[in-house]
Formats: sequence, structure tokens, C-alpha cells
Amino acid sequence: MFAFIRGYYCRPNSIPIIWLLLSIWLAPAVDAASLDLPAAETVALERDARLAGLAERRQALQEDAVAAAQLPDPELRLGALNLPTDSFAVDQEPMTQIQLGLRQRFPRGHTRSLSRGRAETLAAAEAARADARRRDVVRALRQAWTGRAQAAESLEILRDQQLWFAQLEEAATAAYAAGRRQQHDLLRIAMERDLLDEEAIRLKQMALEEDAELGRWLGTEVNGADIDRLPVLPMPPDPASAIESLARHPLILAELHTVEAGGIGVELARQSYRPAFAVDVAYGFRDGEDNDGDSRPDFFSAMLSFELPLFPGQRQDRQVASANARELELRSALKDRQRELRRQYDAALSDWQSLGQRIGLFEQRVMPAANATVEATRQAYRNDVAPFDELVRAEKTLLDARTRLLRLRAERLLAQAQLLYLTGENP
Repeated sequence: MFAFIRGYYCRPNSIPIIWLLLSIWLAPAVDAASLDLPAAETVALERDARLAGLAERRQALQEDAVAAAQLPDPELRLGALNLPTDSFAVDQEPMTQIQLGLRQRFPRGHTRSLSRGRAETLAAAEAARADARRRDVVRALRQAWTGRAQAAESLEILRDQQLWFAQLEEAATAAYAAGRRQQHDLLRIAMERDLLDEEAIRLKQMALEEDAELGRWLGTEVNGADIDRLPVLPMPPDPASAIESLARHPLILAELHTVEAGGIGVELARQSYRPAFAVDVAYGFRDGEDNDGDSRPDFFSAMLSFELPLFPGQRQDRQVASANARELELRSALKDRQRELRRQYDAALSDWQSLGQRIGLFEQRVMPAANATVEATRQAYRNDVAPFDELVRAEKTLLDARTRLLRLRAERLLAQAQLLYLTGENP
């Protein structure tokens, strides 16, 4: 390396290259495991294809709104009127003219402004659905992150138990060689270690499944995720504030905008009772001379045409009835959505509160009792007071208690992620 640098040192223009090589060589290594949960949420939101699709749909509707407010394109007419068929000469007959005309159509009533308002309202609904999708992505990522962390912590608890059984097997083997233990103790230890190995395989499979779910949201960034402990999530709002926030959930706002667009659709249908009209202007060029020898004058024409909705029973009335039915359907969907979100909130809140109580019971009573029982049983086993089976039962009880406490904490985090999805997070 230094010989290589000395080979270039004699060249003045190579000094920047030398410093570049030294900076790369001496630069400290970057820790790859640096992606925490907030950073992962940002990555997931940036990578979500459906979120990008909702943004494009909103942009399309906004463009539609601008286009819907414009008048139809004018129509240009060019033609020859009253040409004589014997010669097709434009100066033979006084009625012959070359006509240039322009027609502008005007839609019914307030159709343009209503169409624009409807498209803008639907664009607002798509913006609300995009907000709901952001919450959905964050919730799914938090749930997968929690599952992966639960698997990691469970494996850590299991390794502690495997280490203890390995130490116990070593001590029991020595005691068996000295004639102070029986062979079935060694067989029981081997069986328990095999069961722990099987559980470790299951937990590793669980970790791989959660890694696959995380990879869906993070892509290759999942390799830099630091997931060894359960995450800390923001606390959900109190129930009174949560109910108010629930009424402003993005899915509710999207349904409200959709209902509003349905109401505009009814007004659009009612515009069909009003006539559409068009204005025509034309200029006719004539060639030749009249009987007095003067040039024939050109013609100017103007015309107003409009529709006559005289029989609305089978068209306009049916269109309005159809629009009213669609609006009622949208209002029913809104009520159903409100009830469903409230049901989800009540269920998630009940789970979160109940799990909190169970975690408190485990932390304050179950875990201290399990640890005390294991310590007492170990001491009694060393003094040949407690049988081996009692020691194994105490150790398995402690393992189950630690695993259950971890599962309760993970389940409470899942319920908490659901509450935050429903009510939003405190600013």
C-alpha cells in the first residue's frame, strides 16, 4: 500500500488522488444496523406503490376538474350553398355562396361548474384515501416490526434456558460419573434440550416470516434494520379525544367527500331539465354581378338553436332518480364505515387496556414468584432436597412465564398500533 503511494508521490498532480485513497482507507466503518422504526416508517412510505398510485389518481381528477369547467371546442363550418348542377360555377346564380361559419355549444345550466366541483370533491376523497393508506402502511410495518422483535427476544430467552440446561447437563454428567445421579436425569435433560432446540427452530422460522413481511415494505433496507427489542410506540389519545379523532379518520373523510360528490351528481342530473343551446354565425361569399352590373353583396347569418326537453318522463326523471339512489347508497356506506371503525376502536381499546392489566399482574406477581421458585428449587436440588423433575418443572414454568410476558407485551403493542391507526398520533 505504502509502496503504491510512494510511486505516485513524485507526481504533483497525483496528490489529490493520494489524499482520496488515504481518506477511503482510514475512514471509519459505517454501522449497517442503523435503521430504527421511525426511519423504517419513512422508507416504507416512500416505497409504497399504492400510495404513489393514489397521488396520481388525485392529480388526474384535479386535471379533470379544470377540463370539465371549459366550454366545448367551437366548430368551424366551411361549405358551398346552392351550386348550379349544370356548371357548378359560383358566379352563375345569385343564390350561390361559399359559406364560412362558426358554432359554439353551451352545456345545460350549471353543468360546467358542477362538473368541476364534483371532480375536485373526488380529488379530495383520493387525498383522504392517501392519508388512510399512510396510516395503513405505518400500522402494517409496526406490526411486522413487533413480530420480528418478539421472535428475537423469544430466541434470547430460549438461549438463556439452553445455556442453563447445558450447564445442568455438565453438572449432572459429573454427578452421574460419581454415582450421585441416575441415568434418567441425563435422559430427561437431553429431552428438554431437544425440545428447546425444536422451539428455537420454530422461532427462527417465525423470524424469517416477519423478515419477509418487512422486506415487502423496506426492500433491501431491511438488512439494515436494528430489531432486537420490542419497539416503543406513541401513546394513544384518551378515549374522549380518540372519539373526536375517529370522526376525522381519513376513511371517514373520504366517504364524506364521496357523499358530497354524490350530491353534486344529483344536481348534475337535474341540469338535464334545462336546455343546452348553441350559437351559429356564418358569412357567405358571393361572386358575380346582379342585373344592374353591381357586385353581388355577401351574406351574414346568425342562428340560435336549443334543445326541447318536452318529455322528461323516460329520460330526465329517470336520471335524477338514479342519481338520488346512488347518493343514498353512498350515505349508507358512510354510516357503515363509521360503525365499523367505532367497533374496531372499541375492540382495540378493550384489548389494550386488558393486556395492560395482565402485564401488570405478570410483572408485579407472577414473575417475582416464578424467579423465587426457581432459585429455591435450584438450591434445594443442589442440596439433594428437591427431585430433578421438580427442578425441570420450575425452570419450564419460568420459561413459560417469561415467554408469556413477552407475548403479552407484543400483543399490547399490536393493539396500540391499531389504536394509533384509528385515532392518529398526538402531535
